[in-house]
Amino acid sequence: MDHFQNHLAPNQTGSSLNIAVDRLDRALEALEARVRALQAGEPLPEFTGTGTNVEYERVLAELEEARTSNAELAAAAAAAHAALGTAAANIRQLVSGVM
Repeated sequence: MDHFQNHLAPNQTGSSLNIAVDRLDRALEALEARVRALQAGEPLPEFTGTGTNVEYERVLAELEEARTSNAELAAAAAAAHAALGTAAANIRQLVSGVM
C-alpha cells in the first residue's frame, strides 16, 4: 500500500487510470482516422524508422500501475472490513458482558 500512496493522493485513486483510458481513446481515434483515410484511398505516411513505441509502452505501464493500485485498494478495503468486523464483535462482547 505504501507504493500506491507515494504516487496518488487519496482523492486521486482513479485519476491515473482515467488518464490512461483517455490516452487510449485518443490513440484509438487516431487509428480509426487512419483506417478511414486508407479506405478513402489515401496512402500511409512513409515510415522513417525513427518512431518508437515509447508512448505505447508508457500507457501500458500506467495501465498496469492502475491495475496494481486497484488490487492494493481492494486488499486494503478487505483488511479494513475485517478489522471493523473484529472491532464490532469485540464491542458487542464488551457490551453484553457489562449488561
